[in-house]
Amino acid sequence: MYKFIGIVIFLFIIGCAPKINPNEFHPIIAQKSIIQPSPREIRYKPNVIIFTKEKNYFEKQAKQYLENLLINSKYTNILNRNSTIKDEIKLAEDAKATNSNLNQADYIIIENITPKTYNVKYIPPSYYKDHKGRLHKIPGYYEYKACSSGYINIYNVVPYKLIKSIYASGCFSTTTPNYQNIKNYVLLQSIYSAIDNIKYSLYKIFTPKGFIFEIRKKDDEIILHTTLGYKNGAKEYAKVNIYEKKLIKLPFSNKKIIEEVKIGEGIISNVIHQNDSWIIVKKYTQIPKIGDYVKMNYKFSFWELFK
Repeated sequence: MYKFIGIVIFLFIIGCAPKINPNEFHPIIAQKSIIQPSPREIRYKPNVIIFTKEKNYFEKQAKQYLENLLINSKYTNILNRNSTIKDEIKLAEDAKATNSNLNQADYIIIENITPKTYNVKYIPPSYYKDHKGRLHKIPGYYEYKACSSGYINIYNVVPYKLIKSIYASGCFSTTTPNYQNIKNYVLLQSIYSAIDNIKYSLYKIFTPKGFIFEIRKKDDEIILHTTLGYKNGAKEYAKVNIYEKKLIKLPFSNKKIIEEVKIGEGIISNVIHQNDSWIIVKKYTQIPKIGDYVKMNYKFSFWELFK
């Protein structure tokens, strides 16, 4: 039912969604951002390795589900190898010291979501009469419910430090008319539910930057040509935030730091390819520059209606 409603809403939104033809817009002479992206930044997709205790079936399945979630997002490269956290830190330090690519991890995720509760309840048969007075029986059934929770901790590898700790929790319930051993299934689904509930928090960390390399205008409408495409997870009509990098001078010091500043919002248009897309600017505090970038905004989860 929800999927049907989602499809109807989707068709309505697509029908009303702003469609553009970039050829109808004229290129403008745009300023360049002070901090320009390097070729490595433009192509960057972080290497991620996931660690868990893997002492039992549920922990192994939780790791696999989390890996698949990140693989399907297209935001990361998942490293799947037999190593320890110390091994990964050493490899990343060697790569940095020699300025070389050793297929080192950029991030380590430590996952420990496990089942916490499991309950079975028997609902006895019930009876009712229809409008003709005939008696009907509703058979008894079993109701199963499980809940899982835990933390997903995300670490930068060099230097090794915690950058985000995300608490995840989720439950799953089902019914069946005949008692059968479905405990493992219910427990596993509760783990999947917990991971699904925090996936947008994960996406916000790993979502790629789409760098602006062309700007066009038509009347008051601005569109941005960016390096964000299907290959790194872009979706048509998804919302994006627009950012610039600024050099900020620290008080009482000659040191400067780079700060990410939001300057606008937009929507990925209908014109999107493997390695690029056009963004429709919806609002801005300043006109974006060449070298500024966009990132998808995961406050909007309409696409969940189709899952």
